[in-house]
Order: sequence, then C-alpha cells, then structure tokens
Amino acid sequence: MKSLKLIILKLFILIKLINSLPSEFNVIGPFPIGEREEGLDSLKAYGGIFEIPIGDDTMYPSELGTNGVVGWEKVQSTSGGYLSIDWSDIVDWSFLQQTWGWSIWLWYGYAIGSFNVENSGSYIINCSGTRQYFIQSTTNTNQIFEFSGDFYGYGTGQQLIQLNQSTTYNLIVRMQSSVRLSQSPNSQFSCSLTPIETNQYITILNSETLISDLINGELVTPFATITIFNNGIYSNSKNNNNNIIDLINVTVNNTQSIIDVKLLGNSNLNILAGQKMSLPLEITIGSQINCPFNLTLNIESNGEIIGEAVIEFNCTEWGNPYLYTFLDYDNTVQYAIAIPPTESCSDSEGETICGVMLATHGAGVEASSPFWMNAIPPQQSLWIILPTGRRSWGYDWESSSRLNVMSSIDYLVNNLPGVPNQLKSQYQVNGEKILFVGHSCGGHGCVSLLSRFGDMAIGGMCAAGFVKLQFYVFYNTRPGFSYIDPSLQGLLMASIAENDNDLYTSNIVGIPLMVRYGENDTNVNPWHSRRIARMVDEQSNQLSSVTISEVPNSGHWFDGILNDQYVLNWYNQLTESSFFSQPPIPKVITVTSHNPSSSGSRANIKILQTINPSRVAKIQIVQINNEQGELVWILSTQNVRRFGFTSIPIRTQGLPISVTIDGQPFTTEFLPTTHFARLDKWLPDWNSTTDTTWTQTERSPLTSGPIRQIFEKPFTIIYGTNTTNTDLFQWGSVFISNFYNTYGRGSPNILADTEFIEPEICSSNDNYILLGNSFQNLVTSKYQSLLPVIFNWDNSFSVGPSSPYSYPGTGILFLAPNPCGQGLILVVAGYDDQGFNNALHSIPQRSGVLAPDYMVVGNEIWKGAGGIISTGFWDPNWFVSLDSSYFGFTPF
Repeated sequence: MKSLKLIILKLFILIKLINSLPSEFNVIGPFPIGEREEGLDSLKAYGGIFEIPIGDDTMYPSELGTNGVVGWEKVQSTSGGYLSIDWSDIVDWSFLQQTWGWSIWLWYGYAIGSFNVENSGSYIINCSGTRQYFIQSTTNTNQIFEFSGDFYGYGTGQQLIQLNQSTTYNLIVRMQSSVRLSQSPNSQFSCSLTPIETNQYITILNSETLISDLINGELVTPFATITIFNNGIYSNSKNNNNNIIDLINVTVNNTQSIIDVKLLGNSNLNILAGQKMSLPLEITIGSQINCPFNLTLNIESNGEIIGEAVIEFNCTEWGNPYLYTFLDYDNTVQYAIAIPPTESCSDSEGETICGVMLATHGAGVEASSPFWMNAIPPQQSLWIILPTGRRSWGYDWESSSRLNVMSSIDYLVNNLPGVPNQLKSQYQVNGEKILFVGHSCGGHGCVSLLSRFGDMAIGGMCAAGFVKLQFYVFYNTRPGFSYIDPSLQGLLMASIAENDNDLYTSNIVGIPLMVRYGENDTNVNPWHSRRIARMVDEQSNQLSSVTISEVPNSGHWFDGILNDQYVLNWYNQLTESSFFSQPPIPKVITVTSHNPSSSGSRANIKILQTINPSRVAKIQIVQINNEQGELVWILSTQNVRRFGFTSIPIRTQGLPISVTIDGQPFTTEFLPTTHFARLDKWLPDWNSTTDTTWTQTERSPLTSGPIRQIFEKPFTIIYGTNTTNTDLFQWGSVFISNFYNTYGRGSPNILADTEFIEPEICSSNDNYILLGNSFQNLVTSKYQSLLPVIFNWDNSFSVGPSSPYSYPGTGILFLAPNPCGQGLILVVAGYDDQGFNNALHSIPQRSGVLAPDYMVVGNEIWKGAGGIISTGFWDPNWFVSLDSSYFGFTPF
C-alpha cells in the first residue's frame, strides 16, 4: 500500500508539472501579415515584444483595429498552455472580407503568460499551432530562449530547455493565423511542459515511426525509421560530457532472433542536445510473421542501451492498398501507398501495358488515411500511387514534395514492392506513362507535375486546384511589400516563379486534361481551374482542348469528385488508347521552364541552363516537312543558354532528322552525349557540343538555385568553432535541423568544422550548410575560393560591386558550388551575432518563402522584405548577375 501511495504521489507531481503552464495570458494583436511572410513584426518599431510594457494601456498601430490601433487584452483559457482566439470581439471580419476575401484573415499577435516549475532540471517543451515561441526569465530578462513550434500538430515539436525552480518564466507565444488550416481568422496553440527523468536519455517520437505493411506475413519493403530526440542529459568520457549522442546502433531485442536490423548510412552520427534525428533502418525477417506483431528495438550509443522503441506492424493481403517505404532523395525513409491494378499488366505478347495513376492529396490529408486510400477505386491497368509529399501539408507539391513523388514512382517501378514473387512478371509497370490526378492542394500539384513533366504524361485530371499560392492567399497585402520598390519585389517573386502553374501552361498543350470542381467551391474558387483551362485553350488555338467538369450545387469536396462514372470513363478513355502512347507533339508548341532544376522534358526537349536566371526560358517548336518529306523542326528560343533533345519517350510520328535553332541549321543529336549551347549573352550563336564537363564550373540543373535548392539533396550542417560564440552556431544548427525534421521529415547530420572530413570523391549529393564566415568556420575558409562573396577579418563582407557590409545586425545567406560543382553550399554568416541571427531566420525552409540566390539582411528585417538590403541571382558562371540583382541603401 505504501508503494502504491508513492506511485500515486509521483503521478500527481508529474501531472502537476505537465500542467504547470499558464492559463491566463496577456494578448496583443491582431497585426496584419502576409502569406509566408517571414520575420515581419511591427512591434519592433516600438522596441519589440521583449521591450514594450506588458498588459498596459498603450495602443499600437494596426489596420485591423478600430481607429487603426490595437492593445493588450487579458484572456483566461480553459487549460494550461492553451489558447484560442479570433478577435471577432474587436474586428469586423465580415466587413473587411468584402474587399480582401479570406486573405484579410491573416494576422499575428503575441500571448504572454507566466509560470514556475517545482524542480530545477531539464524539460521538454512542446507547442503546436504556432511556428515560433519564447521562454524568458523574469529575473534576467536578457535570458530568452527561442523555439520552433509544431504548427500543424504532427507530434514533432519537442524542444529542450533547462529551467530553475526559483525562477518565474514568461511563455511568449507568437500567434499566427492560417486561412488554409482553419478556414477562419482563428488561431490556437497548445503547449506542454514535461520533466526529463534521470537516465531518460532520449525520447521516442512514436508518431514518426515508419515501417512497411506485411502482406501475407511478409514485409513489403525492408526500410523503416524511428525518430529520437536527444534529451540533453547523456554523457560519457568519449563525448567529453557535451551531451552529444554518437556512435549510434540499433539492435533487436534478444527474444526476436528471427529478425535482423541494420542502421543505414553513416552510423557515426552526432545528435546534439535538443536535436531530433530520424534513424534509417533496414529490417530483415527470416520467416513469415503471424499478425498482429510488434517489434522491440534497442537504441544504443557507445555500446550502451539508451532507449527502447516498439514498432507495430500493419497486416494486409495482396490486392488491398498497402504502405511501402523507400529511401528518398536525401536517404531518409519515407512512404507511399500503392494500389495494385485489378488485372495483369502483361498482354498476350508479354509487353507491359500498365502505367501509373499518381494521385496527390490535399493539404492536411495523410496519404495513408482511409479517406484518401478509398478516394479512387483500383484501376484495370494502372498502378495507383498515393505519395506523401513528405508531410500531409508538405511543400505544396513543390521542391522536396516534387522529388518525393519521383522517388516513390521510381521505387515502385524498379522493385514492385509487395508483389508476390510469382506474380512480379505479371505486374510490371511503365513509370514513364503517368495519369496525374489530384484534389485541392493536390490539384495544384497535379497541374504542376503535368506541366513540368509532360513527356511522362498520358493525361491529367486535376480537381479543385489553385493556380499558384499567391493567387490562392494573396501576397499583395503583405505589409513588407509596402516598403520596397517594384524591382526588388520582382526579384523576390522571381525566386518562386518556377512554381507558377500559369507560367507553364504552354507545356500542357497537346496533353489530355480535365479540370473538375464544384460550382459552389468556396475553398478553392472555380476561377482557378477556369484560368488554367482558358490559358491552355488559348495556346492550343482550340475552344475546348481542356475538358471542364463543373458540377452543379457542389462544393470543394463531394462524393464522386474523383471516382464517379463520368470521371471513371475519362480514366478508361485514356488508358484504352494505344496502350498508353504519349499524346503526339503538337505541330506548334512552346516549351517553358523558369528553373531547369524543377523541370523535366517536354516535346523531347530539356532546357539545361538559362541566360538570365530570374527570367523564364522558352523554346517554340514549329514542325514541318522538308522537300524530301522528312520531319524538320524550326526552333526559336528565349533566354535559353543550353538545351538538349531526349530520345525518350519514343514518338510514333518520330523525331526530327534536323533542326533550325534561331536560324542556324543542325543535325538532331541527343542527350546525354550532345547538347546545344549559346555562350554569348547577346548573339544567338549556337553550337552543338559534346562537352560534359561544363557542369563542374557552370550552373546546371543540379545547382541552378535558388536558396531553397540546398534542401533538395542530402546535406550536412557544419558550424564554426573559431568564434567566441560557438553556442550560437550550434543552436542555429539544431534550429535548421529540427525545423526540417518537423516540416519535412528530414534528418541532416550536424558537425563541428573540426570534425569535418572531406569525402574522397566529391558528388552531387554533397550539399553543405556552413554556419559562420571564413574566419569563423574552417570549412568556409577551406572553400573560400568557391564562394562568390568575400569575407574580411573584421567579419564584414562584400558582394559584387558593393562596398563591404560592416553594420551591426547585417547578415548574409548565399549559395555557392560544392568542390566538384555538382552540389551546393549554403553559407549563413553575420557581421555580428544579431546579423547571423537575422540571416538564419531568412533561410527559406517552407514553400512560397521568397529568397533568390543570395540575400543581405539587416536589423530592419522586422519589416519583412523591407529589411532586405541586397538580393539577387548569380549568373551561369557564379558571378553576380547585375541584370538580376538589387543593391539598396546601407543600414541607417
């Protein structure tokens, strides 16, 4: 009985600690903000949230308030660490919405509440519904800890903090609405605070565990992952008591000897205190498994067991939808759902007749949810793949999400996971013949993939998708845009123009496309689908080249939107025609690419390099027959520096025997051995070249930027140690890593510059993020000759024709080539600590965030884009492109 009382007492104390966060908050807001507008904070004009008085009667300017001002309110919440607010008591949203639509619902504010802890020690703080929050000591107000929140509630927001019993702390949550998430002006957050127990070295993030399904007792794919969080209390003599977890291994519990597990990749990982890491595993099972079944794994460091993870298997049978795992482009383990065709994929002559239906989900929809798995019935001769895009919100099917799609297709095509061995010859699939399907954000992704990988498409059925993010939730109300001139705004918008579906509609000409939506859709207005249809029709010179299915009395989602008989007939029409032959190339078509890194081929043409990196590249094709009746193409180019012809797909009408490029005749030759280059910026002097070394010294699809491309390959974060504030660089490393893990399921390794060993063979997979300039970071110094920015001994730096930037609070982030020119380096540095912090927070870690190839930012970054001092793009040879750069005022 005594031990039972002790357990109850401990449980009571633990519950009390978990619920010790405040339930009463001083709240200030709302202040206007734009979609994906990073860094904006109007309160900084008056000192900032850490300097202004809390809870007083001061009123601050805001377009959203009565008389143009807002102030503090005291709000009592229903539980500790939780708050929900929409400001409807002081803001007439319906009136504002009449002019601005739902974009006016975008706002931010702050909620501040105080709390204490019962015991000093290490704690895990976890906040969902917010992107940024702080904990500030009230006795030492300069002691402020910043954290990234788990905005979408993935269950991945764990952060580490040390708290003292004798101190009162302020929890300061930056509240920010999301019209796409809440469909209203509401914003809410929920935080928890949990003490770390003695010897609790790691926390297992159970929601992040991935393992493939078992089909008839056999594992579909061997790849699995478990995610661990370093609680910051582990130490041993080998890691100098710095709380780093290293020399990691994963083993199977001794009672499950028929199973073997191996940690993939580099086992000599460093997991810093407070860092999350998703460990990639390969699991081998010696015999069939009887379901249900759980697997227990031991996590070890330096041979010592530091934690235990339990993996629960899902069991199904062949023919049902199933989950398969694969190694994505960055060697992390991701998953997709496969739905096999209802019939064999081989015809009477043994030819593969099955293609792929690639179905991209809407924002917030999990690919493995029954809702999405049942949205489209199995097809007769199509494998259905439901990719994740890395997360349910992902990257709007752009950037990392797009690469994830391609990885999921490649793995299924090359391995046929889940197909019983005796059936594999009957279920072969052609991954070059894809029917693109999607809904909502996935409808946007459907058009995006269709228009950038047209040579892989047999058609598209894109439902209720938006044209581009800035048409969906307007960017033009951004407060930061009011501070900048049109030239700077143009460069910033150019950094995301590769994701503008309307810009790429010329590539859809000649491809069967249906757009479908409910006539009463108030989420994604029918205007978006109609815009895409009109533009494709116009460029096809046909009144109805696009099939429009506008369903009366229906909204954003309705029964049958992807699977009623009308749509099924459309699918069947495409898959029954000539065994999925790609549609013929139109007599006249324009191939468009704004960024070669995110575009495949269209009409067997692949644009490899642009002249001006901030502008769109186009090649118009006019097909004619010469006097001998042979096919010839007349090509006219715009902003194209290099391009080539692909021999795949094979065209029934054939490809031209010769081409004329801007008036110059050539024999048709094909990639990868031959391409066409125009190296003079002003003269259209084309040459056929077999040079394959140009990618080592010039920008190519592997290195064309902008900054966010650093996340599109495996990357290592390396922080400088030749500084008095190594802790800041370490914290910045964990900040980047955890943000990437939370929103993209990524897990980069973190190294000190003194630990870096250059690979013996450089490759395109060697991307680096270097924190600190060439005087602070040994690796930055090592690669200084590759950098298009010059650093000076006093931490100032120069870009192109500019004078050295040597002002407090000035920071820079920029791309450079890796040593072999096949990968990228991102350098983040500052004139001082504040400058570094300003640059760090300007890294575009989400889709839709504006950042060209380089940016110089200052202390006025609280103005959003108004805090950018200089920005722009590098030219094809890694020099400043003066045509695509902006140099503004130096800081006051």
